[in-house]
Amino acid sequence: MTMRTLTFSSERLLAVAVYAMMWGTLLYSAFTLILERVELISYLFFSSVTAILGILASLSMERPLSVGFFLSLSTATAVLLAEEALLNGPYSGMGLVMAFAGALSLSFAGSILRLGENERYALQVTGLIFASRLAFIPFPQRFLSVSIAAPTIYTLIISVAVAFIVVKRIGLARVGLTRGPYSTHKQIAAGGSIGLLAGLMEYWILRPSPIRLTENGLQAILYVIIVMTAFVGFGEELLFRGLVQESYQKVLPAWPAILLASVQFSLMHYGWQNPLELLFSYGMGIAFGYSFWKTKSLIAPITMHSLGNIAMFIIAAYPGLMFTGIAIGQIVIIAAILILPVLPWQELASPEMAAIANRLIQGIKKSTSFSTLEQEGIKLRCYKHPLTPPVIDVCAYCGRVLVGEPEYCDKCGRQLLPGSLSISLISERG
Repeated sequence: MTMRTLTFSSERLLAVAVYAMMWGTLLYSAFTLILERVELISYLFFSSVTAILGILASLSMERPLSVGFFLSLSTATAVLLAEEALLNGPYSGMGLVMAFAGALSLSFAGSILRLGENERYALQVTGLIFASRLAFIPFPQRFLSVSIAAPTIYTLIISVAVAFIVVKRIGLARVGLTRGPYSTHKQIAAGGSIGLLAGLMEYWILRPSPIRLTENGLQAILYVIIVMTAFVGFGEELLFRGLVQESYQKVLPAWPAILLASVQFSLMHYGWQNPLELLFSYGMGIAFGYSFWKTKSLIAPITMHSLGNIAMFIIAAYPGLMFTGIAIGQIVIIAAILILPVLPWQELASPEMAAIANRLIQGIKKSTSFSTLEQEGIKLRCYKHPLTPPVIDVCAYCGRVLVGEPEYCDKCGRQLLPGSLSISLISERG
């Protein structure tokens, strides 16, 4: 197998400029809006490193990058930052107007512009982010009690996302509402481990005022678990990972898609007016995005997201008990125990699934040469398998399990040409 050389074509150099423009715009806006009197070194360092990693990720892919389209998404992200600043500032009315304009214009552009189907779909999904902010119009937070604010607003957000899925006739497996090729208990274990640590870290960043529970503390905690899982965790992950990130992966390499969706996710936490919270949300968005990309399921991201919020709430309710050296040590130990059965991550796939993928790849390697394989970018398909999804597409070059009908593998970047060479495998249990 020959190694691919990294060439710096004009398109790739332009991609670097686009990344730099996006990050420069976001950082400058963030500095002028909320970071004026805060130490910026850690934020600058983290943003610079992640921007460089994003650039290298896109340059290392053989998949062509639509720079003009990526610039459009970057511009929408910068507008999203301005909208969040207005919505959470003294000009909330202007923020809602901008959110309405963003939702309408992106949906309109996705319908009339001469773009490919995937590009139009990605623009329309980006418009859903702006549309989700319109949930504050009928139910302003100042008119809602703390106990019903999250369920009310997130019910509207979930309803919008579900309506979009139904109208567009999107398969549930595409948005991650499936188990995927990995075992459920290991996805939950991985999400639970990272979620516990995330909740501890977020409490340290925000240091919210102690939460006073009702007389029935157990009932209050159960209520929080339901709200954070069924509404907040599910709603945000369905929107940002199942719809936004997945649509970006159709038109961008995987890591740039994850990074861009994570930036947009972090901006939704602007209301805390805390730059470290933006930084933390961005890092967690990357963790959510990677787990979604790896498992092709929302199980791990929802578990991670929900448990992080639940852990932060419990710590805030009992800070004198939960935020001590002994309690923190116990949380870390529990997180380590949860992650043990998951390691190494590469072996998360079920042995049966791994064996099928290997048999498919070995079959193609025996029937063709590596040079043909590199040129063709074959996609193999396994039919009538008892695991979900029932139809398994595999990139013949790297073994990546694929979902939907992608034109490019989101791992190695090879172009996929279904039908040029395929193998059908019937399971013994089928």
